[in-house]
Amino acid sequence: MTESKLHELWLNSISGIGGATCKLLISHLGSAEAVFKANDSTLLKINGIGEITAKSIVASRQKINVAEKELEKVIKSNARVLTYLDEEFPRRLKLQKDAPYLIYVKGKATGLNTQKNIAIVGSRNASDYGTHITQKIIERVSHLKEINIISGLAYGIDIAAHKAALKNNIGTVGVMANGLNLVYPSIHKNTAHQMLADNQSGLITENPMDAQPDGPKFPARNRIIAALADAIIVVQAKKKGGALITADIGNSYHKDVFAVPGLITDPLAEGCNNLIKHHRATLFSNVEDFIKTMNWDTSTPNPSKQMHLFQPQNLDPLEEKVTASIKAAPLHIEEISIQSQIPLTKLASTLLQLELKGVIKMKPGNIYTLNT
Repeated sequence: MTESKLHELWLNSISGIGGATCKLLISHLGSAEAVFKANDSTLLKINGIGEITAKSIVASRQKINVAEKELEKVIKSNARVLTYLDEEFPRRLKLQKDAPYLIYVKGKATGLNTQKNIAIVGSRNASDYGTHITQKIIERVSHLKEINIISGLAYGIDIAAHKAALKNNIGTVGVMANGLNLVYPSIHKNTAHQMLADNQSGLITENPMDAQPDGPKFPARNRIIAALADAIIVVQAKKKGGALITADIGNSYHKDVFAVPGLITDPLAEGCNNLIKHHRATLFSNVEDFIKTMNWDTSTPNPSKQMHLFQPQNLDPLEEKVTASIKAAPLHIEEISIQSQIPLTKLASTLLQLELKGVIKMKPGNIYTLNT
């Protein structure tokens, strides 16, 4: 690992500084190493960075040894660290404003950027029916190309989804509410090891290597599951629970949410039935309808090829720079600033001109994409 990873881990470890602040600092200074070297006056010039934050950053430099030890753990565990600027960082996760600045990845986990990502979640106390439905869904989508199953490695529906994906030779990624040096619950160690050995699968987390699971980490984990998915399928859920949190977050991210209905007398169906009742999920009745709803039953051109064919005309040098930055994937305005090396103050007017010319369009959250 390069020294840049050391400074990225250092920045990520500063107490009171979240992903959004890390991205803000890097958008202005260019890298975590530049943040490490910046003095108080430089930090205070950044809009949104106050004295308390600046002092916290400066004081934390005395604890660089903490990041050094963390990096050693990453290397020893054969894991890797990805920030939102790394090419391998999940593009779907990058689009969310509350996404972590940095994630830990172990295993191949090639499914992070596949074309079709399905999150399958549900009750930890799943019935045999729920487990059977999970297995059948995965079996019947296994013919699709570029597909990946995402879940949380928990009891019940989660672990059933991971096992069924492995059985059907589909990539599967487990999002953990703890560090990579721990499998929780421990009874799922064998499945986790199978995922790490698989050429498509793996484990990811935003938590340090030795972090223990606790209450707040689980809903935080659920937002990553939702962000990574194109579609979220809730198989079984009680009136309240983590699966419903994932569904709600998915709705806020404008993901396609589906729920498997159940008997009105079954407590494990109450959550799913309520999602459907209140129009927060589409009723999941069969895989064929699901595939049609997701428009995965037709042969569509590769998005990257579509963008490659798009050649805007009459652009000035700055506009060409911006267009080149977002050809591969939609980007946040701060990411465009970093990649194009155009200051945010100048970038805003350039983006506006490109919008007026019909070259790009803005999505919620200051995300820009080519208007193809």
